[in-house]
Amino acid sequence: MSYEYNAESQRMDFPNPSYVENWFLMATTIVLIAGGISLLVVSRGAMSHGHGMQSMLPLLLGVGLLVTGLRYGRRLLMQLRFFFGRGLPVGLAPELTGDANGRSVQADELKEMLRQNAITYPEPIGPLNGLLYAWIRDLIFAPRPVQYIAQRQFQTGIVIIVTLLSFLVAWLGFSDRQAAAWMGLFYFIFSVVLLLLPIETGATGRANVGMRGLVTLVLVAVFAPVLLPLVSHSLPDIGWLSLEVQTLFLLLASLGSVGLYFRALMNQMTGAPNTNMAREQTSLSMNCHPKQLMDELDRTLQDEWVERIPNRRYVRVLPVVSGGAGAFSAELVEETQPMPAVEQRRLNVATAFALARFRWIAWLDVAGVALIALATLWLVIFGVRLDPTIIEPRLFSLMTLGLAMLTLGSYCLNAGRVLWQRFDFTSRIVWIEMQGNYQAARMDFGNTFTDRVKTEKQIINIETMTLRVWAAELDTVIFGKGATRIVTGLRGTPDFARRMTGHLTDFAGEQSVFVAPTSQADLQKSAVLGALNRTGGAAPETSPAAVAFAAAANVCPSCSTSIDRSDRFCGGCGTALQPA
Repeated sequence: MSYEYNAESQRMDFPNPSYVENWFLMATTIVLIAGGISLLVVSRGAMSHGHGMQSMLPLLLGVGLLVTGLRYGRRLLMQLRFFFGRGLPVGLAPELTGDANGRSVQADELKEMLRQNAITYPEPIGPLNGLLYAWIRDLIFAPRPVQYIAQRQFQTGIVIIVTLLSFLVAWLGFSDRQAAAWMGLFYFIFSVVLLLLPIETGATGRANVGMRGLVTLVLVAVFAPVLLPLVSHSLPDIGWLSLEVQTLFLLLASLGSVGLYFRALMNQMTGAPNTNMAREQTSLSMNCHPKQLMDELDRTLQDEWVERIPNRRYVRVLPVVSGGAGAFSAELVEETQPMPAVEQRRLNVATAFALARFRWIAWLDVAGVALIALATLWLVIFGVRLDPTIIEPRLFSLMTLGLAMLTLGSYCLNAGRVLWQRFDFTSRIVWIEMQGNYQAARMDFGNTFTDRVKTEKQIINIETMTLRVWAAELDTVIFGKGATRIVTGLRGTPDFARRMTGHLTDFAGEQSVFVAPTSQADLQKSAVLGALNRTGGAAPETSPAAVAFAAAANVCPSCSTSIDRSDRFCGGCGTALQPA
């Protein structure tokens, strides 16, 4: 994809949508790199004192933080500049290039949307989605990416709540220290594997827990306090690894992060969209090939290009006329270059917190930076307090919680990235449809018995052809520069549809069926031949009528040799040019 610059128009020069996000990425990069270097220094000190193996854990943690920080730094550098070329956003269907003909499945779906005057939304499936859409009724009108993300995050939130309740019931039900330790380890691993890892992928992640998963969590909450003590005494003693508090903090932080993300998603909704379509239908008759109407349509639509940017062509079917009679059909679907729906302005941190659409995305990034900073601090404290000569088991709970918070903070930053990349566009789409019957015939012009100048032409006669023009303005949205564009609104443009229908009707009525000379030389010769027809073709005799026409045409009435007005005789054949 290339960037095209036009000095006459800068409407496609978008401000950087990642400007605010870049500040949070910069803070995250600094924190992680600083934490990684600190742990590397701690590891080097342990190595210098001869504790080689014991210094490996701070070394691994330091390298991990450093690599993660460099990855965020790379993302920051790639987002410092933003380019949006004319080829973006992507089309609503595969585009036809040049004079290519064809259609596609996506284009047929687009035509059906225009025909039905309605936008299709996916029906929610499942009991949890039923609860979600009953709670937030306008969610069905949200763009599909927002709906899909909301479904996943709602399911994730339900899983976290059920897991938290299950954990609290199980925690309060244990009196045995060793059994409580195993219970804490179980719920900690369960929270990380089933909750944090799936939602860490942000928009594409999913907590895949349905009704069976919820029932399983309830059964664990009820029977774990009874069953776990029966087997815990045969397991290793991990009473020193107390993870109950860490698990509780982890679940609460996860629930808060998902809640922030869900709140940010709700601010991306705009309510029920406009859905009205303008359609004009008429019948017309003409004596010309129907492709001439398609050619005029191409010229007219080119005059309507926005910012002189070619339209996106999704369907082009030319009429096929062969034989003496038959039926034909033709259609064309084009969309103007999508332009920003509202004036794009550069956001700063203060503006992001002031605007409703961006406020909760900014808070989500704040939570991500805070969680990563807290996780980095805990890991550095773990590395500093780790004594290679004395193993303190309880210190490792600080490391486990730090790694979990690091994962959760990454989730917040990745989730917010999807919403920062939202763009709204508006464009006009037109669909012209032609259907009719034709008859081919030959027409002769001139008197068969007296005229020597006669013409003939093969004509195509079309009677009461159906012409339909559909026109509307489209509201579309994307989440990401190269993402799929989603239709969010449909507003009919009846004035444009009427103007287009009237223009094509007038053009069809103005088509001529005569074959006539057009150049100056043809007109001169036609005048002479007309004079010959009226004089019966007596070329050598210079009748007054022939001489008059010859003088007007500056040619000899007998041999058509060029002459001057002052000549009395033709230099080619000697015919007298001046009447006696």
